[in-house]
Amino acid sequence: MAQSAEFLDQVQLSEEEDARRRELFPQGASLTVADLSEAGREHVLDDLRACEPVTWFPELGGWLITAREPARQLLLPKSGATVEAQQNMVRASLGRMMLTVDGEEHKRYRQPFEVPFRARETEQLFAHSIRSYACELISRIPGQAEMTQTFAAPFAVGVAAQVIGLPLEDVELIDEFYAAFAAAMEYSGDPEPLQRAEAARAQLTALLLEGLGRSKVVEESALTPEEVAAQLRVVMFGAIETIQASVLTTLLLLIENPQSMEQVRANPALLVGAVDEAIRWMPPVAFIERWTREPLTLAGVEIGEREFVGVSVIAANRDPGTFPDPLRFDIHRENARLALSFSSGAHHCLGVHLARMQTVIALEEMLNAWSTIDLLSVVPAQGFAFRRPSDMVVAIG
Repeated sequence: MAQSAEFLDQVQLSEEEDARRRELFPQGASLTVADLSEAGREHVLDDLRACEPVTWFPELGGWLITAREPARQLLLPKSGATVEAQQNMVRASLGRMMLTVDGEEHKRYRQPFEVPFRARETEQLFAHSIRSYACELISRIPGQAEMTQTFAAPFAVGVAAQVIGLPLEDVELIDEFYAAFAAAMEYSGDPEPLQRAEAARAQLTALLLEGLGRSKVVEESALTPEEVAAQLRVVMFGAIETIQASVLTTLLLLIENPQSMEQVRANPALLVGAVDEAIRWMPPVAFIERWTREPLTLAGVEIGEREFVGVSVIAANRDPGTFPDPLRFDIHRENARLALSFSSGAHHCLGVHLARMQTVIALEEMLNAWSTIDLLSVVPAQGFAFRRPSDMVVAIG
């Protein structure tokens, strides 16, 4: 099967054009990567969205979108924006697969995995084993524990391994692989993270090829075993990063909002809304990248061809034009699923139903097992591409 055309190369602007854009977009020109990476800097993005919802971001050499509607428009297929660029950091880290190609190649890679990741199928295939594994992990957690190491990481990696067909004894190794992949998705220009990601990719591919016969999500298809392994790499990446973040963030926000905690304890059905709202409030994937094949206009801003356009998912999810009182954690918010946490358009998250179900099950079993959960310490969510709390220590009773 022929692959799509070669990836486009991002245009290099002249100093004069860069200077002109800096003058037109002074607030974006003063923005730094730290504003998109460090905890507690989200208000900078809110201020930027209010005056320059689509702005020039010199430090990344491209455009930045902080408002939900132009971000949604960019992610739609009809925008003409693409992931097929030489500078795509996801491709550099994880290789050529469904998230780094468009058009017919993208459809061919994704189609064999659509059915097993639909809502009904994920419930039938995985709900029982997920609940059993969550209960097993929770039963081993002591009265005071760091939740990433004792639950979130082994839960995310272990379930992903079961879904893909890898043995559970590989959990720690797989976690190391995905830490290497995540570390390579940054714009510093340092070659070492990419070299570590390439080595991890080769090792993981070998494990995946061995486990294909045990996987519950691989249907017969025209894909080669290597192509199937490439898709499973990104399926696992989404599962591992998203689940760790969504479990920790939802638990943290419920602890910090006692009234919401009381409500979900009284009515566990509210956990679905709590998870959706937590993922809106602090999206696991904080940044989405695209490149323009042709000129386009977003929120009145003209963007040329072969230009980089980034979406701050955090900022888009805090857009008051879509989410009234966006800084409030509201488990009853009716439109929380309009958030772009799982992207949108052709590249929307394949495992969205699995991610929601898995997180809800984890929180249900925690609340069933523990009558009290007190936060002792936590490092707030930070990071450029991926965000989640860390070093989260709780006392349970």
